[in-house]
Amino acid sequence: MEEILKDMKLGQIIGVYHFEDSCFTVGKILKIDSKYLFLLSYDVNFKEDGIKVFLIDSIKRIILKSDYIEKNRKKIVRFNRENKDIFQELIKNRIKVSVELADRSVEEVYLIEKGEDYFSFQILNDNENITSEEIITKDYLKRIKISNYIEREEYKNFKVITTKNDDEYIAYDLSYSEDYLIFSEKEEFYDIGKINIIPKNMIENISEIEVKLDTTKENFNDLIDFEKDLEIIEILRKCLENKFLVFIDNVDFFETKVGVITNLEDNKIKIKEIDKYGNFYKNSEIYFDEIQLLAAKNYKLGV
Repeated sequence: MEEILKDMKLGQIIGVYHFEDSCFTVGKILKIDSKYLFLLSYDVNFKEDGIKVFLIDSIKRIILKSDYIEKNRKKIVRFNRENKDIFQELIKNRIKVSVELADRSVEEVYLIEKGEDYFSFQILNDNENITSEEIITKDYLKRIKISNYIEREEYKNFKVITTKNDDEYIAYDLSYSEDYLIFSEKEEFYDIGKINIIPKNMIENISEIEVKLDTTKENFNDLIDFEKDLEIIEILRKCLENKFLVFIDNVDFFETKVGVITNLEDNKIKIKEIDKYGNFYKNSEIYFDEIQLLAAKNYKLGV
C-alpha cells in the first residue's frame, strides 16, 4: 500500500477502511511519510472533525472515488425529530435509514410505505442505488436507525435500555409512537445522533444512569501547524498539553481505547480511559508501535 500512497496527491479526498471491518474514514490527505498516513478527517456531513493518523502497514483497503462520497459531500439531510408521525416524516422526506432484522442482517433503505402489520422498503447498495423493493412484517423488524445531524447538546442524564435480545442502548429523549419506543442514542464526541425505533414488546428494562464526564468542543486543527506539527509525537503532545481526547485502535484491541493522555514518554503514552457510559474507569499504557489508528477529534476536557 505504501507504493500506491506515494502516487497520491496532498489534498486528495479518499476513504480508508479500518482494518478488516466495514467502518471507514473519509478525509483529505495532509501528509504521507514512510510509516503513517495523515488525514484531515470529515464526519458524515463533511464537516472537519479532527485529524486521523493511520499506520500504513495496517491499511488494507482504500476508496479513491465513490458515488457515496460525492453524494454525501453535496447532500446533508436534516431530520425533524419533533414530528409526531415519525414514519410519515421518513417517507415524505425520503430519509435514508438502517433497518436491523430478526436474522441480525442490516440493510440501508428508504421507507416508502407503512401498513398496519408491515413495512415496505427500497433496499440500497453501498453507492445508495436502489437494488430492490421489499415488504417486511413488523414482527421481523428489530430496529430502525436514523443518523441525524444535531447541534451539540449538554446532557448528563441518560436511560439504559436493555432488550430481550440482550442489546443495550444508552439513550435520552424517549417517546412512544404506536407500538414503538423512539429514542436518541448517546453518540459522545460526534455531531450525529442516532435516533432509534424499536418495538415496545422487545424492551426488558429501562434504568437511570448519570454521565459525569465534562467535555467541551473545540477545533483541534487550530492547534496544528500543518507544515511543522504533522508528526505522531507532536499530535500526541498537543493532545496531552491541551487535554484533547484521543481515540486509539489496533486490530488486536477488543475495542477502541478512548481517553485523555496523562503522560507522554519516548516510546509510549499513558491514558485515562473512558468507558461506554462516558466515565473514566481505568488507566492504560499504549506503546507507539501498538498505534495503528490515532484520532484526535474536536473534544477536550472541560476546564
